[in-house]
Amino acid sequence: MSHPRRHPGEVWFGILGAVLAVTALPLVAVFFLEYVGVQLVTVIAAIIGGVYFFRGMINAQERLTSVEITADEFPDVHARIEHYANEFGLDRVPRAYLTQEGGSLNAFASKHNRTNFIRINSDIFEVGTFDAGPRVRDPAALDFIIAHEVGHVAAKHTTYWYTILSSFIGYLPLIGPALSRAKEYTADNYAYSVVPDGIDGIVLLTGGKYLYPLVDGRKIAARSSTDRGFFLWVVNMLASHPVLTKRLDALYDRSRPGKLF
Repeated sequence: MSHPRRHPGEVWFGILGAVLAVTALPLVAVFFLEYVGVQLVTVIAAIIGGVYFFRGMINAQERLTSVEITADEFPDVHARIEHYANEFGLDRVPRAYLTQEGGSLNAFASKHNRTNFIRINSDIFEVGTFDAGPRVRDPAALDFIIAHEVGHVAAKHTTYWYTILSSFIGYLPLIGPALSRAKEYTADNYAYSVVPDGIDGIVLLTGGKYLYPLVDGRKIAARSSTDRGFFLWVVNMLASHPVLTKRLDALYDRSRPGKLF
């Protein structure tokens, strides 16, 4: 059984968070005027300006310190990024960058002005481009990460208004992290829809680039229904990304959306 790419929790928690944020605006306005001495419109303008400045700095950092993945530099990977952008119906192919982050296994998507871009850390990139140690080259794992980040772009997660709305909702206890987890499930759904054999890209995030081929992702997923307890619940409730057991469970069992709680 298949399900839509966008996780239903993203819709419901987005609406709920937006309603609560708007409802709280009068109280927030009174607080800032009475205790800080500034009008709420000034605070909102500062937040919008801050988002623009922060994302501009991220973009500048990538352009100045990273390798840009182009038709000339890593053309095979660039072609795959272009392929997934076309699969998701994007008008423009996101620019892509490669950088070394001391072994960190991470990637992200963002936007500055009208340009969407993704960044992939080199330790993930290596997995999909050449053999090393006890593993063989695994392009599907890298493709899953690429499609996940391009999926964020396709789902409009990188747009300014969505980022600003998410920033406001992010201050709401429980609701903010739940929306963030739902967005990650959405991006995973985009990736799975085009690279269903690339789930090891997520196993890679916990097993590491050399050991992950020896890890059984299904056993990690099975712990989603057995590892329970108060502290596990708290960790999950505060997490910005789905905890790994639930995330892999959602990828191996496509009969329902990923669990948020």
